[in-house]
Amino acid sequence: MSRIEEEDALRILTIEDKNTAGLLGAETADESNFTALVRDVLFSSKSGDTAGGSYGLGKAVLWLFSGLSMVLFNSTLSEPDPRDDSPRLIGRTRLPTHKSADGETVFQGHGWYGKAEESEGAGRSRPESLWGEAAADRADPLRLTRPDSSGTSIQVVDFRVPTAEERLDDTELAEEITDLTLEWFWPAIYNDNLKVNVETETETREASLDVHPKYTPFTSCLSERGEAVEELEEPGDITDTSIDLTVPPKTGDSGETDGELALLVRRAQPDEVHKRNSVAFVRGAGMVVEYYDRDKIVVGNEDFHGVLLGGKARPWGTGTEATETDRVVEEFLTAAEPPRHNQWERTETLANTYSRGFKKAVEGIKPDVTDKLRSLVAPNVDRGATGPERLGNRFKIGNEAKSGRSKRESPSSQRVSGETDISFDETYDHWVFEGNIEPLSDGYEIREVTVSLVRMGEERATNDRLPVANVSSNTPGVGVSLPEENDVQVGRLNPSPGTTSVTFEGSSDLDQRRVETRLKVSVDIAKRGDE
Repeated sequence: MSRIEEEDALRILTIEDKNTAGLLGAETADESNFTALVRDVLFSSKSGDTAGGSYGLGKAVLWLFSGLSMVLFNSTLSEPDPRDDSPRLIGRTRLPTHKSADGETVFQGHGWYGKAEESEGAGRSRPESLWGEAAADRADPLRLTRPDSSGTSIQVVDFRVPTAEERLDDTELAEEITDLTLEWFWPAIYNDNLKVNVETETETREASLDVHPKYTPFTSCLSERGEAVEELEEPGDITDTSIDLTVPPKTGDSGETDGELALLVRRAQPDEVHKRNSVAFVRGAGMVVEYYDRDKIVVGNEDFHGVLLGGKARPWGTGTEATETDRVVEEFLTAAEPPRHNQWERTETLANTYSRGFKKAVEGIKPDVTDKLRSLVAPNVDRGATGPERLGNRFKIGNEAKSGRSKRESPSSQRVSGETDISFDETYDHWVFEGNIEPLSDGYEIREVTVSLVRMGEERATNDRLPVANVSSNTPGVGVSLPEENDVQVGRLNPSPGTTSVTFEGSSDLDQRRVETRLKVSVDIAKRGDE
């Protein structure tokens, strides 16, 4: 309070929607829009397979972003439920237990802004909404007057960003809200299901895809889907492919559903760098669930942007309607989103709703996307017997020629792909790493993998190596050892014949110097059956 008195100003953020249902429901209803948003905690009344969420946690940020933990609501109802004299106004503040100024009265629970209504037979009053003319009279000085449209206005009193190091001015805040709206809701904006204006006392900003074209590469995947080609030969080319998703039956039911997700991939123009080499995961709600970063999917890949459309979003851009199978997939993907709605993963909702197989289904989406992308964006060039020089800028994968290798192998057979990660463990003062590799060409197997740790100096690799302390693999039949190369211990993996993919993990010796270190992976592959 002292900060507000010193600043002699109070910042408020008002979120106003139009053409929505409004806060329907009686004051004491068990389930309703009003109960879920204003009264209940950890409950969502959203229904339908395109609902934005199912946990009821999103509304908690309203109070979190209020310096006073106070939020006001003014709503024009779309129907006379429970009364026909809109608007409806009420406020709620989340307060800790506290005493009155004289210390004689202890207050517990939340505070309310509205009117006190005597509870029948309870001998005490309970808070209720203001309605009609009384609500409109109060809303005006609160700057919470509703437009002539059904919907709800939500006012966050003393708005601030709790994690911000410094307080943004109104212009900066409006710009950030606009940018974040476009980043996560461009599908709904593109489909004309959402229009967002951000107003300050001096200007109005529109979250317009035309005014802010950073997301054109993604929207082009939808608008030009009908012109899809087989191969990404030129910048701007788009491919349209599908990924299978088998939805298991719900608990107590029988029969799985064979669904599909649509993967649209567009080769990037040279100047299209924003979120380049990322795939936007989207379902029917029109929100981007996640940007899946595939920047280092293969060495020398063509730059791209991708959109993965699931559920009721799958047919977008085709002129067709979602099928019943799409609705089943939509419901499954909705259940696969955690409270933050930031990825598709195993959740308690999935575990409680679906039969065995749900984990494999949801966790198989990303590997399937990666496999499809490899076939679409891998460069069609020969790389020679030494293989790719590097995969990403944190590790290297190469194919080293071994004595006894068949001389008839073509250079293109040496191509491998994979992903690795290396980071410093502050607890044990050593580097930890993990990765997976596989040949890009069918018919080839992995004969040997060598993992070494390279010291860096001024962004360049040095001849200095850090010893590998241990290495392991959860791939069946892989033998591991720690031989020395040039007097430095490395990790060695020797798969059994016929192995086409290898995963590994390990750590370095103690590294008190903490010099930047990168992972180098050398791979020996050959045709299956060759000696």
